[in-house]
Amino acid sequence: MEKTEEDGKKVTGWEREERELTVGEYQQMMLTREVVNENKAEIVASVTDFQKSEAIDEYTMQLVEEGLL
Repeated sequence: MEKTEEDGKKVTGWEREERELTVGEYQQMMLTREVVNENKAEIVASVTDFQKSEAIDEYTMQLVEEGLL
């Protein structure tokens, strides 16, 4: 982030967001992170399979629309 101070000097700095969590919210966030990390390979494979299926369906529809199927 770049801003101009009162004396006209330009300074570059960081902008951040901050949020306070309750202990329960923090524990839930850490549990979610752990579950995602443990199942990352399966999640990626599932999304990849879905994307492949969607691409095949789209290609098939194009072939149908063009009268090739």
